[in-house]
Amino acid sequence: MKIRAITAFSTNVEKNTINELEEKLNEIKIDTLTKRISLPETPKNLDLGKLLDLINNNDIIYSLVSLRQNDPRLSQIKDILSSSERVYANILIKNDDIDNAVKLLTKLEPSEASRFALLINDEFLMTPYFPTSTSNVLRNSFALSLLYVKDIIEGKGIISLQKADEIGKKIQKCTNLKYLGIDISLSPWKEESVGEIIERKSNKIFSRGNIWAVGELNKLIFSLAWNAKVTPIGYSETMLPVGEDYVLTKRVEEGSLNLSQLIGMTFACAAGLDMIGIEENEELYKNIIKDSIAIQFTKRRPYGIRIIPSRGEEKIYIKEFGIIPTIKVV
Repeated sequence: MKIRAITAFSTNVEKNTINELEEKLNEIKIDTLTKRISLPETPKNLDLGKLLDLINNNDIIYSLVSLRQNDPRLSQIKDILSSSERVYANILIKNDDIDNAVKLLTKLEPSEASRFALLINDEFLMTPYFPTSTSNVLRNSFALSLLYVKDIIEGKGIISLQKADEIGKKIQKCTNLKYLGIDISLSPWKEESVGEIIERKSNKIFSRGNIWAVGELNKLIFSLAWNAKVTPIGYSETMLPVGEDYVLTKRVEEGSLNLSQLIGMTFACAAGLDMIGIEENEELYKNIIKDSIAIQFTKRRPYGIRIIPSRGEEKIYIKEFGIIPTIKVV
């Protein structure tokens, strides 16, 4: 088990508070892939450029912008994302008035798109997972996300969650930040592949039985959390970010996993359509989002969308992630 992220949640959008959280995160000596700060919903009438004044030159990454779908400042998001590779943004989608969000998405370069997401939900989401992270706390707090695919395969899931929970409690004691819990989502990173687990439970992706396998993984991780006595927050579901999972990437590249099939698996309780190249087409994007709205309404669970616009490439390269394949739309 590895701590994937230690994410601090800020009570406000003020320089002093952000500085304090940066100092506390930098004091934590526990090994983690990233340290993060998530800000509250962006205050109304605040120019987004002002948010850049809040962050300092360090290795921390920031969920800096959280806007609702009709906010006139959507047009500023591209400039914010292009200003720094440590900045992330999300838009809350609650209905099918999505024209402005789609127009923004089609303008993003690959690295910018990898740090931008649409969240379909009733409200913003408190999760350590970026880009769809928004703080909503009365006291400065934090939560953890994990990389524990290998432990699940080896039957060590409960032990991993217990160890992570102990780490969270130690961090609370040394920082005085409130420990909110763990987003127990089963998420991949390259060779630690969720796709591999799905194929072990059913057949090669995509085959009949894969959707069942995704649902079974969700039952499993909730059972592990219950037995480990940890507090789940955020998505806490199986995640299928294609560009972060070598098996999913391979299946897209060989053509055995197409867009319809991937969306079908998200219906069975994966957290959303994530880190996948899709040909740049406004009408296609609108229809994908509308279908996702219907799925979210049925699931009654948060649903994230992170699309990397493809402009004729079969493969898209992003420095932070490597190769992102473009999926067949059929």
